[in-house]
Amino acid sequence: MNEGTISVHLARFILESVRRSGTSLGRFARLPDLDPEVLRDDLSRVSTPTALVLWEQLTLTEPRSAIGALITNHAPIGTFGLWDYLVTTGENLIETLKRAIAYLECIGDPAGEKLQTIEDGKHFTIRHNTGIWVPDVVEAIDFFAMAVFLTRARAASRRPIVPLRVTFSHRPPHEHRHLVEFFGTRNIDFDTPFNSITFLDDDVRAPLPKAQPGLEQILMRHADLTLASSKFVLLWHDRFRAALITAFHEDNASLEHVAQRLAMSPRTLQRRLGEHGTNWREEIEAIRQEHTMDLLRTTDLPLQSIAARVGYSDVRALRRAVRRWEGQPPHAVRHTVASLQ
Repeated sequence: MNEGTISVHLARFILESVRRSGTSLGRFARLPDLDPEVLRDDLSRVSTPTALVLWEQLTLTEPRSAIGALITNHAPIGTFGLWDYLVTTGENLIETLKRAIAYLECIGDPAGEKLQTIEDGKHFTIRHNTGIWVPDVVEAIDFFAMAVFLTRARAASRRPIVPLRVTFSHRPPHEHRHLVEFFGTRNIDFDTPFNSITFLDDDVRAPLPKAQPGLEQILMRHADLTLASSKFVLLWHDRFRAALITAFHEDNASLEHVAQRLAMSPRTLQRRLGEHGTNWREEIEAIRQEHTMDLLRTTDLPLQSIAARVGYSDVRALRRAVRRWEGQPPHAVRHTVASLQ
C-alpha cells in the first residue's frame, strides 16, 4: 500500500541530517512532499525519490565517511515515531526486532528494502538489502539500517550490547575507525555478500527491563490503523515523476517498468502522459536534465561520474546534452555558479 514512500518521521530526520551537514535546505523547496505542511503531518508519506535526493546530498557532503551510520547518534527513541516503540517494547529483543521488521512499512519503503532474520540457536542475525540505486546512496542506507537496529537494541535492553559481527557488501569507508567505535567491535567485514548484524542469542533472549505485557498488541493495532490512514502527498503526475526518478536511479527507466510500478499498462501510461500534455521521451529528457544540472551546480563530481549517474555513455554525450540545454559547456555552467557565490 505504501510502496514507493517512506514515513514522514524518517524524511524529517534525513532532512535534518542534511541541514546539520551544513547544506542549505533552500534547494529542496521545489520538492512538493517536503513542504512544511506535509512535514508537520505525522500521517504523510514522502516519496522514496525525494528521500534519495536527500541521501545523495548527504553522501556528496561527506563522501566515504560512513555518514549513514553516524547520523543515528542524533536519533533518540521517538525520532522515527511509532516504529521506535514497536522495536523497543516486548519481552525480549528477539521478539521486538522481529516485530520491527514485520512493520518495516511504518518507517521505510516496503518495495525498496528487504529484511530477514536468521537463527541457529547461538546467534541471531538480521540481513538487510537496499534497492539498486546510486552506489554511494545504497551504502549510506545500508550503514544506516544496521546502525538503527543496534541503537534500538541498546535502547530497549538498556545495555551497551556489542554485536558479534557486522558485515557490509561495500568497500571499507575512509574512516573505518568511526564504524569500529560506533559498533563497539573490530569484527566488521566488507565486500561480503550481505549487509548484516549478528547478536549473541543470550543478548536477544534476555528479558527487557521495561517490558509491559500487552502493550505490544496495542501498538501493533495502532500501527495497522496508522498505515491504513497514510496520506499520499503527490498528485498523479508527481507520482509518475517519482516512479520515473526511482527507476532512473535503479538504471531501469523503461516504459514497461515504470508502468508496472504505477500498476497500469504501458499504453495507459502513455495515454495519461498525453492527457498531461507530455510524453515518455520528454519526461526522460526532463529528469536527465534536472539531475545533470543539479550535480553540475552543487557538486565537484568529475564529468565522467556525472555522465554515469545520469545515464550517458561517455563525457562527450554529456557535453552535447548540456550545450543543447544551456547553450554552453559543463565547465561554463560551473564557472557561472562559482562566480555568483
